[in-house]
Amino acid sequence: MKLKNILLSGLSLVLVAALAIGGTVAYLQDDDSDVNVMTLGNVKIEQNEYEREVDADGNYVTDTIDGVTSYVLKDFTQGKPLLPIVGDPSLPGNNPGYAGFDSTIVRMTQVDSYGFMQVFAGKNAQDKFVTVENTGKTDAYVRTLVAIENGTGDASLIGIGSRCVPAADAANSTAPWVSNYIGQIKVDDNTYGLYEYVYRGASDVNRHVNGILPAGDTTYPSLCQVYLKSAATNEDMVKLDGNGNGTLDILVVSQAVQVAGFADAETALNAGFGDITTTNHPWAGEGNAPVIPVTVATADELIAALENGKGVVLTDDVKIDPAGMSNAYGTTGINVKNGQTIDGNGNTLDIKGAGGTWDSGINTTGGLIKNLTVTGSFRGIFINHNSSYSETVVLENVIIDGTTYTISCDQGMNQNFEAYNSTFNGWTSYAATLGNAKFENCKFGEGNGYAYCRPYAPTTFVGCDFEAGYTLDPRADVTFENCTLNGVALTDANIAELVTDTAKVTVK
Repeated sequence: MKLKNILLSGLSLVLVAALAIGGTVAYLQDDDSDVNVMTLGNVKIEQNEYEREVDADGNYVTDTIDGVTSYVLKDFTQGKPLLPIVGDPSLPGNNPGYAGFDSTIVRMTQVDSYGFMQVFAGKNAQDKFVTVENTGKTDAYVRTLVAIENGTGDASLIGIGSRCVPAADAANSTAPWVSNYIGQIKVDDNTYGLYEYVYRGASDVNRHVNGILPAGDTTYPSLCQVYLKSAATNEDMVKLDGNGNGTLDILVVSQAVQVAGFADAETALNAGFGDITTTNHPWAGEGNAPVIPVTVATADELIAALENGKGVVLTDDVKIDPAGMSNAYGTTGINVKNGQTIDGNGNTLDIKGAGGTWDSGINTTGGLIKNLTVTGSFRGIFINHNSSYSETVVLENVIIDGTTYTISCDQGMNQNFEAYNSTFNGWTSYAATLGNAKFENCKFGEGNGYAYCRPYAPTTFVGCDFEAGYTLDPRADVTFENCTLNGVALTDANIAELVTDTAKVTVK
């Protein structure tokens, strides 16, 4: 029998708490699944997720690190097929079906030089290495909560690899995380298994004692891999996919509390967030359950999901040809009307048949667009806030190329715009009604014969680079902070090489 493919997806959220020693507890929790880093006080963390890099032939890429052959890691990608494992690491070692561990190790190069760990040798185990980085200036206690969808199926068929044991700890099997299975929970009327991982440090990292994650350091992974046991049948897989979206959804939340004033991690974290139980967890209570995005691979699936108010994750490049929807001014490829998230997952959205002056690839009234390349339309992203729904438009790791306008705004409600680590090739311009605009660590270059920006709204550029020959014509106040022109630092002395009106410009 041909087995149904279940895709592995992840939804990440980071919760950070700051606690007063005197007993007053203040913590920040948000039900907006688009936000993956939340801070309060002096505690700040980032949750990172990796997988092993694969070459064009489907083989894992290796490199020699400190004289040892190791797998190479890259950022985790969504929508990977999850099939029953060939060889099971949960079986006894003398069982013919025992897979054991891979002889090639994984060096957590993104985690300084802590050491090594092994992964399952069984084929079809999917990587999902989850680490927590302390990006603040305060030592922290951290824990990571993982909820794995099992629907109405047999949860015991889902295996998780959390044995990320550093080389120095392999002899005594002292893992850097204390793991606890909490039980079954409901999220959006679907059943998940909830796991708690509390960080306790690693013996080969001297500063990571008693569960303390020092400022600037990163943990070993808590979750490492997910697999379906070899006994899983097609019927089992259908039942495990409880929401019927073709994915095995995994929700991951990391929490952090300052070290000062607390004796240990468990005491501190429970004081900030409470003891984790089947009734007390980040997804408990009305309004706290994150919206699980829908995986899409075609234009029809993408349009249907957005029209139904769903967030989406692209599992492949999507081409819309021709565009056939309205943005109220002209034709558009897709409409984002309810603040949904579009996660391109590194793929491209190519819009054809939207080449008129007011046509667009994406028409949006607010929300997050990330990890996506947009091309093919006259206006890449057209921002049209309206009275029915409007919020800030945020771009993360977005490339807009092969359009005439990169972003534009004609009708706005001063809801603002933010862009991070993104590329804008072409003509960038927006009306004053956009609100305030901020570009951080972005690149600006030529596209479709234009290398031009004309902001009519107050705009801040932080850590941005403008290619040679680029022109910025400010019609509102503009601030540059640590920016460059063709790699040369922008200063008051050379700012006129970029902008047409220096009177409206502040350079920091």
